[in-house]
Amino acid sequence: MDKLSLPPEWNAACVRVEDYLRAHRVSSRTHLLQLTLDMTAAAQAEYREGSPETPVQAALRLATARTEMWFSLLAGSDSSTDTTAASRGRVAYFVTECNRRWPAAFLDPSPPPEMLAAIRNATIQAGPALEFRSLVRKEIDYGPMEDIARETWDQFSWGHVLRAFAIWVVIFFAAYGIWLRFFS
Repeated sequence: MDKLSLPPEWNAACVRVEDYLRAHRVSSRTHLLQLTLDMTAAAQAEYREGSPETPVQAALRLATARTEMWFSLLAGSDSSTDTTAASRGRVAYFVTECNRRWPAAFLDPSPPPEMLAAIRNATIQAGPALEFRSLVRKEIDYGPMEDIARETWDQFSWGHVLRAFAIWVVIFFAAYGIWLRFFS
């Protein structure tokens, strides 16, 4: 591999690509570093100085495209029109725990036949379709507790609270005065 010079913006891109690959559970440190540097170098080669993309965006776009294509290959789809192939391949990859059984096979252009067989034999069943409904608010019936609480609230008076507060203020200052007189 050629020597790769990475200015600060490409260092950030390299870190983001590494995090993206770590999210796909690439556990082998050497494989992770090799993939990160390869993708960053390829993104650097594709990147144009006048491009509206930042280096991070360019690197992540390339990393996403490569992983989507690889997961489509795992699912057995060579067609670029099959939009669900990458999702099926990704789910089957993690369900069959290929990341643990073949840690260095991630993004390998020719994955091991055992891994392909395990992925293609995996059964994936989607859950029920999402159904949007309107939620109508219903009043909650608290029974007799509601009546008791309403009567108590109706009888509540701030006068009782203010009288209790005044009594406690007087007690506090009396206790404070006694403490100053005898203990200080």
